[in-house]
Amino acid sequence: MSGHRRRVVYPTLGVVLLVVMGAWGGGGLRSAAAQTATGAAGAEPAAVQWALMLDGERAAWPDTIATASLDRVRVVGRRVLRHLRRDGYYYAQLDSVTVDTSRRPPAARLYAHRGPRVRVGALRIEGDSAVSDAELRALMNTETGAPLRPARLEADIQALLDRYEEAGHPLAQIRVVKTRLSTTGPPALQVTLRVEEGPRLWLRRIEVPEGARTSPALLAHLAGVEVGAPLRDYDPAAIRRRLQEHEIFEDVEPPQLRVGSEGGGILRIPVEEAAPGAFDAVLGYLPPSRTRDSGQLVGSGHLLLKHLFGGGRTADFTLDRRPGRTSIFEVSAADPYLLGLPLRLAGRFRGEQRDSTYGERVYRLDGGYRLGNGLELTATLSREVVRPGPAGAQLLNGRQQIPRSTTFFYGVGVRYRQIDRSQNPRRGVSVDVQLSQGRKDRRRRRISAAKDTVQASDAFRQERLRAHARAYLPLFDRQVLVVGGEGAVLLSRDYDRSDLFRLGGATSLRGYDEDRFLGNVVARGLVEYRLQLDRASYAHAFFDLGYVERPALAATPATRGWHPGYGLGARLQTAIGRISVTYALNPGVQSPANGRVHLGLSVGL
Repeated sequence: MSGHRRRVVYPTLGVVLLVVMGAWGGGGLRSAAAQTATGAAGAEPAAVQWALMLDGERAAWPDTIATASLDRVRVVGRRVLRHLRRDGYYYAQLDSVTVDTSRRPPAARLYAHRGPRVRVGALRIEGDSAVSDAELRALMNTETGAPLRPARLEADIQALLDRYEEAGHPLAQIRVVKTRLSTTGPPALQVTLRVEEGPRLWLRRIEVPEGARTSPALLAHLAGVEVGAPLRDYDPAAIRRRLQEHEIFEDVEPPQLRVGSEGGGILRIPVEEAAPGAFDAVLGYLPPSRTRDSGQLVGSGHLLLKHLFGGGRTADFTLDRRPGRTSIFEVSAADPYLLGLPLRLAGRFRGEQRDSTYGERVYRLDGGYRLGNGLELTATLSREVVRPGPAGAQLLNGRQQIPRSTTFFYGVGVRYRQIDRSQNPRRGVSVDVQLSQGRKDRRRRRISAAKDTVQASDAFRQERLRAHARAYLPLFDRQVLVVGGEGAVLLSRDYDRSDLFRLGGATSLRGYDEDRFLGNVVARGLVEYRLQLDRASYAHAFFDLGYVERPALAATPATRGWHPGYGLGARLQTAIGRISVTYALNPGVQSPANGRVHLGLSVGL
C-alpha cells in the first residue's frame, strides 16, 4: 500500500455522527457545573488536580495530563467526552464538577455518565464491483456488533481505496451515503458505503514541463511506470521519491494525474533539472618531506557533462597532476538506460605516465543490469597495456625493471545503493564489489647465464578484487555518522611495479601525499562525523586507517603496515558553485604546519 491518504472521504464520519446521533452537541457540557465543596469563596486556585468519576466509580484519566485551571472546565469536559465517544459511548454526558481547595494542589472531581454503547448494527457496501464484496469486507476491521469507532472505520475505507488502486482505479471514491440509528433496542448504527470506482485508467502518456530536456520515456522508466499499461498501485509519493534519488533532478514536485478527453490517464511530473554539467578543480599542497626540499602543488581538473540529449547519458574528462612528474588523463562516456532498458553501458580510457619509468593505457568496458530496489549486477572487460620509459627499460639485478606487458581482464560484480538523496545523504547504504581475473603476457630483457642480454617472455593468470562501501547513519538533528571503506587485492604469481595499487591523497588516505603507498593489498577504513548545514553543505571531522601490503620487487623487500590519518573539512554550496576544503594530518608530521591541504571548486555549467 502507499502509506499515505490520497483522497478525502465525503462526508467525513465525524460530521455523520454529529448529524445522525446528536451526541456531539453541548448538552452534556451544559449540565456540568462547578461546585465548591470546601474552601473559601473566591479562593479558586489557578490549577487543580483532576480526577474522573465514571458512573459513580473512580476511572483512569483519559490522557497523561490531569491538571488544568478551573476556568477551563468546559475544555476538560470536552476532552473527556471525546475520549468516551471514541470508545463508542456517544450518549456520554457530564453531570457535575466538585472542587476541594483544602488540599495542595486543589483537587477536582468530574462526574460523568457513559450511557449506552453504540455498536455497528449493519454495514452495507453498494456501487461498482471491480473488487468483490467478499474481498472488500475481508480488508475491513470494523465488524457488525462491535463498538463503532470512527477512526477505525475511516482506516478501513482508506484500505478499500488502496485496493481499488491496485485494481487500476486510482480515482475511486467511497462515500458514506446513509446512516440510521436504531432505537428499538440497544443503540445500533446502520451504515451504508457507496463505491464510485471511476474509470479503469491506463497511462496514455507522460508530460514534462516545457523546456525540460528529460524525455518522457526516461521519466517513465525512472518513475517505475509504463506507458500503455494499466495504472496499478499508483502512488504519487513513491514516484516523486524515486525521481528525487537521481542526480539529474534538482527538485521534483508532486505528480498530477488527470483523465484525457480521448481516454486514458495523463501523468504530468513537474521536474526541475540539475545543471547539465560541472567543472571541478582540486588543488592540493604537499609540505616539504624527506624526499622533497620544498612544498609542492598538485591538482586535477574534471569536466562532467550529464543528462546528454535528455537520456541521462554522461561524459567526463579528467586531467590529474600527481607528485613526481606523474600525469593521468581519463575520458569516459556512459548510457545508464540503453535502449530504454534497465541496462547501463560505459566505456572508459585511462592514460597514465609515471615520469620516465613507464606509461600505461587502459581500455575498459563496463555493463550493468538493474534488478530493482537499488541492486545491480555488473560485468567488466578491460585491456591494460604497459610500456617502459627510458628509466624503466634499464636493467636492475640482471633484468629490465618494467617489462612490456598486455593484460586482459574480465569480471563480474554487484552494486547496491539505497540512500535518501544523492547529495549530502542522511541515511542509506551503498556497496560496490568487483571480482575479475585475466591473463598477463609480458616481455623483458634480462642477462643470461652467459652474460648475454636476451629477450624473455612469459604469461600467467592474475585475479583482482575491488570493493567500496559506505553507510550513512543519522544521529541527532543534522548530524550524521558515515562509516565505510574501500580496498583492492591483486593475486599473481609475480608482480611488477605497474601492477600495484596506489594509496594516499585527497580521495583515498587523507593526511598523506598523493600515491604515497604502493601494494598488491591496499585498504582504507573511514569514520566521518558530519554536521549538515543544508541539503548540499556540511562540515566534518574524519579518521582514516589504511593498510598496505607490498610484495618484494627487485631489490626492495616485502613490507606491510597500518597508516592512520585524521583531519577536518567542509563542503559548502555557494552562489559560484560547490567549495570543498580539507586539512589532514598523520602521526608522522612534525608540526600542524605540515598538514595536507586540499581545496576544491565545482562550478555548474
